[in-house]
Amino acid sequence: MFLAISGCATVNRQSVEMTGAEKEVLLKQRVMAMWIAQVAGDREMMYDFYDPFYRARASKKVFAGKSIPIRYYNPEIASVDIKGNVADVSVKMEYEIKDIMAPSGKLLSQAMTKTVTKEKWLFIDGTWYREYYDPFTESSIADY
Repeated sequence: MFLAISGCATVNRQSVEMTGAEKEVLLKQRVMAMWIAQVAGDREMMYDFYDPFYRARASKKVFAGKSIPIRYYNPEIASVDIKGNVADVSVKMEYEIKDIMAPSGKLLSQAMTKTVTKEKWLFIDGTWYREYYDPFTESSIADY
């Protein structure tokens, strides 16, 4: 089912004018397909959902090779706000962290926690892409 959703969601719709409702349906499909990959820990699949500006600078091999000790559960779209070709999406989910080694050498863990994350998605050439955002520099590669 995942392949069917992601396959349909990546059809090049450049030559077809989409209504706002069609763009929203496509966005929701892409967001959930990305989160299905994230829940599964499939970083190789996740990479394909990121914006082309990020993918032009970061290799799939390096991205997929990073181990992330955070596990995500039960993602659900809380809200979508589309303005032209940019969308703000809020996703509710649960997460837990197991045994992250802190710089001090102490193992850190976080019990199952509910949260809402805010993401920006960009509509480029008929497909929605999750904007890569670096929380350390509080910036994105995309310039729009």
